[in-house]
Amino acid sequence: MSAMRFKNFGDIYQFEIVNEDDLARIDSLDAARWAATSAPLHDLQCDAQFLKYLDPGESGRIRVSQLIEARDWVFARLSRKDVLRGKKEELSLAAVANTDDGAKLKAAAERVNREQGASDSGKVTLADVRGFKGGYPKLLANGDGVIPPDLLADAELVTFVKDVMEVAGKTADRGGADGIDEAILTKFKTQGAAWLAWRDKAAAAEVWGADTADALAQVEGLNAKIEGYFLQCELLRQEQPTPEQLKIADEALRELRFKDLDALQKHLADAPLATPRQDALLDLRSSVNAVWADQLEALRSKVIERALGGKRDTLSRAEWAQVKATFAPFVTWKKEAPPEPFDKLGADKLKGYLDGALPGKALDAINQDKAAQAEIEQIDNLERLILSARWLIELANNFVNFSAIYRPGSQALVDVGSLVIDGRRLEFCLKVVDRAAHKPVASESLCFLVYAKILAKEGAAAAFEVCAPVTGGERGRLRVGKRGIFYDNDGKEWDAQIVEIVENAISVKEAAFAPFRRAQKFVGDKIEEWVGAQASSQADALQSTTAAGVEAARSSADQGMQRVQTGTQVAAGAAPAAGAAPAAGAAGAAPAAGGREGLNVNTLILGGSVALAGVSAVIASLFGALSSLKGWAAIVGLVLLVLSTSALLGWIKLRRRDMSLLLEANGWAVNLQMKITRRVAPIFAFTPALPKEAVIDRTDILPAVPGEGRGRRVAVLLGLLAVSVGVLLFMMKRGLLR
Repeated sequence: MSAMRFKNFGDIYQFEIVNEDDLARIDSLDAARWAATSAPLHDLQCDAQFLKYLDPGESGRIRVSQLIEARDWVFARLSRKDVLRGKKEELSLAAVANTDDGAKLKAAAERVNREQGASDSGKVTLADVRGFKGGYPKLLANGDGVIPPDLLADAELVTFVKDVMEVAGKTADRGGADGIDEAILTKFKTQGAAWLAWRDKAAAAEVWGADTADALAQVEGLNAKIEGYFLQCELLRQEQPTPEQLKIADEALRELRFKDLDALQKHLADAPLATPRQDALLDLRSSVNAVWADQLEALRSKVIERALGGKRDTLSRAEWAQVKATFAPFVTWKKEAPPEPFDKLGADKLKGYLDGALPGKALDAINQDKAAQAEIEQIDNLERLILSARWLIELANNFVNFSAIYRPGSQALVDVGSLVIDGRRLEFCLKVVDRAAHKPVASESLCFLVYAKILAKEGAAAAFEVCAPVTGGERGRLRVGKRGIFYDNDGKEWDAQIVEIVENAISVKEAAFAPFRRAQKFVGDKIEEWVGAQASSQADALQSTTAAGVEAARSSADQGMQRVQTGTQVAAGAAPAAGAAPAAGAAGAAPAAGGREGLNVNTLILGGSVALAGVSAVIASLFGALSSLKGWAAIVGLVLLVLSTSALLGWIKLRRRDMSLLLEANGWAVNLQMKITRRVAPIFAFTPALPKEAVIDRTDILPAVPGEGRGRRVAVLLGLLAVSVGVLLFMMKRGLLR
């Protein structure tokens, strides 16, 4: 046996399981050396039935011990364990061990191949096994001891089983159909006999013969109202209210008049049976609530007078207790009735069933079904063995090591697919059931995380959500609401949309320039805020000035009109003297209006100038603060210091990224710290390369635009000039250039 191989996966040396020899050694590796010691089953993207076989207790998790037990179970049934390497959904019968368990598995495989018409009898496939199991609904003898009526050939037996199901219960068989088993059949016979014995006591319990049940129903129908009346009488005796206090208040009466018929009916039904009396007697003939009058009269004439032996106009509480005691034997007998509804069958039919041969026939069918149990169980074991040959090594590698996560081209069982968004592929996508619970733990990973909902179609609810780390490049245009495409492990295409982002640095470059981006945003926001405030104040001033100008122009115009009117009147008596006034007024009005218009334009220009001056002042103050740092050399040094410090801190933070926290947030027990190194990062997020045969055609299909690109070139030249001047000044200051 070769030595145990520990390979470097993500800068962590882990034990890799390649073949059956490696699988045999997993229990010699301390659990603390496993990559993970337990995980929720819903995270593992493999055959669901295989996971059920691994977790018979239905804990919802798989642990180290369960994986080792699964390996031991498989090894005990294989003579050629090398079939585990193939990871195929089929099994060669030659690989099954020559043991008692192996012989049973081979017999089960032969039956499957025979029933399914397999072309190769030397192997059995998972598809054939499941095809055989799919026929269970049509197979009576499927080993579960349950006989559904639809699979029985005897018509009388079918009717009997259906009647048993009606009164004694039912259970589902292996194929999903409802039927009965031996326990239900036994219950039917035992409880049926008890019900017949109970029915035989009816004659002694029915004190009034056939009238007993109806009489008791009348007593029980009014018992609550009558007992309530006697309690109200007792309350009246103790409190002794006045007659006025017992009446309904006038306000309550007025409110009742406006209620609908249903409300009034309910009020009367809830009201006392009769007005309480000091003597605590119930008047059976008068002063009775109209809602209950007919029912009380029937009770008096048919039950009370018969039970008390004479005519009755009133009823005391003691007499009512005597009436109820009359039916005590019948009440006790009813309580002793078996809970099963055998009255649906009736005494005669039930007695015929219990004394006849049908229960025996049903038991024979149940035993015939049970006889196939051993063989059918081997069908399940056969399915389990084939699934283990396909998945066991792969599952073990997702616990002992995380090689599939780090190896390009491999598919980890926890990875649900690939997210294509913003011109890149996010290759590690973890299914998230509860984002609110996942995010707090996942955020500690220091990774840039994208949470996306996966949609089957537009407008539909999210099928599920995924969390994907962005480990390379820059943020780009990733934002909440951005859409992409998701490909699951089967290649199915889904719509995807980002619903939440956890922001962290993605690269050293992005971390280095992050302070400048934040400063740029801060300064930009402040400038926009200041300009907006200045523009608002200038607009208010302009509006006030304009309003004042309009008012002045209107006043001048009114004065001019008055002068014109005055001149006209004077012209009627003395034309030469009056001629000058209107001219002067007209001449004076025009300049006033024109001057006000000029004032408005000047105000606009002045407001814009002030706004520009404010912006310039802010920018000048920023440059002034920078230039106060003893020259351009200090500025360059400060910039380099900020860049280098931010880059260093970003590099340290990037080195601390830990993907294991994404799994822990989903319920995994992880031992390893899954660092994202420079070599690892491109595995999980990358921009795909062009095809090998691709040719870059740099011809621009758009026509050239005169002057296009000139601004960019000028900016580059000015930038180079500024750097050159800065370097020259620095050298001159240091005496390096004379």
